[in-house]
Amino acid sequence: MKNVITVINLIIIFVVTAIFSTAPKKNPDKNAAKTITAEKTTESGFNVKVTKPYHKFMVDEIISEFIIESVDARLMDLEEGKVAMQRSTSKNLKEYGDLMIKDQSRMLEELKIIAERKQVKLPSSLSQEKAEGLVDLKKEHGESFDKKFIKMMILDHKRDVRKFERATKSNDADIKLFATKYLPVVQSHLEKIRTLKKKI
Repeated sequence: MKNVITVINLIIIFVVTAIFSTAPKKNPDKNAAKTITAEKTTESGFNVKVTKPYHKFMVDEIISEFIIESVDARLMDLEEGKVAMQRSTSKNLKEYGDLMIKDQSRMLEELKIIAERKQVKLPSSLSQEKAEGLVDLKKEHGESFDKKFIKMMILDHKRDVRKFERATKSNDADIKLFATKYLPVVQSHLEKIRTLKKKI
């Protein structure tokens, strides 16, 4: 009789163990936000690596890309402005270079504040594409420099206007405010350099 009871108990233990071992395991982190990590090369040549909750990833990636590329553009405009003040044969272009230095510096400082708030790591130097463009500009002298500078300024500002126009519709309050504030400034830079082109 004892042997029968022992066998029955063993069978019960085996069955219970089998049930629990095959039952689906609960995921202790089922309520935790899923994340996604991706690395993307921006138009300027920078690699943007972002790890965020998956439902926020696309928004955050776009924000990071706008900030980084805008900083790159501001740094480029600053350098172009400095070179224009040194090498241009036109008083008007020298004044335009000074305008670039002042306005782009102001925009750059605000972008740095936004980047810090968003925890976006900024590049310490120009992207390869812009660095090469700056080298090409510095090879020019005299009237050839003036024409090259004007061409680059028009291309750069047309691109910036498009990006800022898109950014004014951003769902991010900081980006939307920045773009809305400085879109008229960028547009005025474009119109001014187009006007100068006709005079030179």
